[in-house]
Amino acid sequence: MKYRYSNKKLTLALVVFVVTSCAVATTKLNSFKPGSDIWPDNNGVHINAHGGGVLYHQGTYYWFGEHKIKGKIGNSAQVGVHCYSSTDLYNWTDEGIVLKVSNNPNSDIIKGCVIERPKVIYNKKTNKFVMWFHLELKGKGYDAARTGVAVSDTVTGPYQYLKSHRPNPNRWPINYSVGEWFQNDKYLKRDFKTGQMSRDMTLFVDDDDKAYHIHASEDNRTIHICDLTDDYLGFTGKYSRVFPEGWNEAPAICKYNNKYFMITSGCTGWKPNAARSAVADNIFGPWKPLGNPCRRKNLKNGLGPHLTFGGQSTYILPVQGKEDAFIAMFDIWTPKNPIDGKYIWLPVEFRANRIFVRWRNEWDLSIFDRIVKKKNWVSKDSEEPQPPSYELVWSDEFDINGPPDPCNWIYEHGFVRNQELQWYQPNNAQCKNGMLVIEAKREQVKNNRFDPKSKNWRQRRKYARYTSASIKTRGLHSWLYGRFEARARIDTRDGSWPAFWTVGFARGWPGCGEIDIMEYYQNMVLANACWAGNKNSYKPKWDAVKKNIEYFQDPNFSSKFHVWRMDWTKDYILLYIDDILINTIDLSRTINYQDKTNPFREPHYIILNLAIGGDRGGDPSRTKFPIKYEVDYVRVYQDVPRKNR
Repeated sequence: MKYRYSNKKLTLALVVFVVTSCAVATTKLNSFKPGSDIWPDNNGVHINAHGGGVLYHQGTYYWFGEHKIKGKIGNSAQVGVHCYSSTDLYNWTDEGIVLKVSNNPNSDIIKGCVIERPKVIYNKKTNKFVMWFHLELKGKGYDAARTGVAVSDTVTGPYQYLKSHRPNPNRWPINYSVGEWFQNDKYLKRDFKTGQMSRDMTLFVDDDDKAYHIHASEDNRTIHICDLTDDYLGFTGKYSRVFPEGWNEAPAICKYNNKYFMITSGCTGWKPNAARSAVADNIFGPWKPLGNPCRRKNLKNGLGPHLTFGGQSTYILPVQGKEDAFIAMFDIWTPKNPIDGKYIWLPVEFRANRIFVRWRNEWDLSIFDRIVKKKNWVSKDSEEPQPPSYELVWSDEFDINGPPDPCNWIYEHGFVRNQELQWYQPNNAQCKNGMLVIEAKREQVKNNRFDPKSKNWRQRRKYARYTSASIKTRGLHSWLYGRFEARARIDTRDGSWPAFWTVGFARGWPGCGEIDIMEYYQNMVLANACWAGNKNSYKPKWDAVKKNIEYFQDPNFSSKFHVWRMDWTKDYILLYIDDILINTIDLSRTINYQDKTNPFREPHYIILNLAIGGDRGGDPSRTKFPIKYEVDYVRVYQDVPRKNR
């Protein structure tokens, strides 16, 4: 009886399993649910096409991606490239493995290599389907930095692997002048003869059927956009560099209204970060950075634009049959068990030559019919986020000529920090014609605290050979959270070190916390924060981003005013230049080592200063003085219940 009863239970369980599986497999989907744990294929199995791209051919979409397996070994290629097909983008049929890894130890694509971000395009002239992918050789980590190519007569393969490349050996980019070596060009020069590095990549076919290979190069410091040969199987040698030293990867590209739009990611390994976007009139550039395209929050994991909803860009998919309709594809990576990776597909919107991706819990293709299309497009939901409860709580517009308002600012005096060369004094800060002008001068001032026997550098100097000013709101105004903004013009010549920053006052530095909303020295713009995160409480731990001025691709950068901004919440700090997101700082990590406090959940005050030389500022000896730091305004916005203290 016992065994007979168990067999009945087993039979019943099998029947239930089969019925349930069939129900899952045959249920038709009619919407997208971004970030869902399961996106079932026709067999009821979670789609396994990570880092993928989509090709539309003869009425059917084909989704190609990395096939993952369980465990960390799944981060390497154990199977190959998987393909799925669909006629509606919701429901996908498993077409199997279309490019298999090799068992030949001499093959580039031997089992255990790394195959990432496969993309397939169709060549109308040769009637061939061409697949490109990021390839890392087995056992070489990410040092090989190659791109592989395979070809097939049919869209679902099998694809024949041809070879791998380091693109464009012995060729300089078209937007580069040989001999104009900057520090960030050493990688381009290093790889000139062997070919440039190629990591995260995508493909793009333009209206004239010209194809382009876009990838992260120069150790992920710079994006390269490369012209492919007419058969799409090689490189012509024509390419351009985009955002040198910008640290971009995961490029995805589309064309709308005769402009090219690109979404990229920062470089944080498998961890999410804030997406970036850019626009250009020509695919080779120049490209204009647009900032973070993402809007709203992923309600499934609580992650918003500052972490791209938990995902990373992989492809922008044109939707057939709908005018100017695109889907932005992102992957949520799970490196501990890669097969569990999830997909985020969201509709793309455009407005005033900018690209936006707004989180939606569920949506379908009819959304493209509801979006109001205009020449410069689209939805009011795409407006730059400004929480309606935010209001201006404090500002200084510097409208009255003379010294800065003593109700807002106090002065620093003498030699202060970083072995800087200037002597701070009030006279060097004046309001003129609606602006604060901090002026550094080459002039000798006697140090009234001079002591030749002192071990303190501030007292050992008999004279200062430069003067400048530093003003701060300490003791007058401080704030916890909000939007901090300044419009300013900085002098970028040698020796100049201007800053717009905040500091706490609950304890000494660095435990009090420091946020550099704007800092500049030696051709670099910085967006930083530091705290006492090391065992040695006097040694700061930094979350720092540096950008060469060339990154902004504006030869007149130094002659223009720019808006530096911080958006500060209890969870994160976002630092911007002209609405371009430069750094995202996760405040769950900014814990002081000794007392476990978080200095970025405490009030800070503002400092505006212009330093000369010192530890970082460079050599001012050949610079013609004065050097000026001009500030149009400083403003602080806060949530209404949290007005300034």
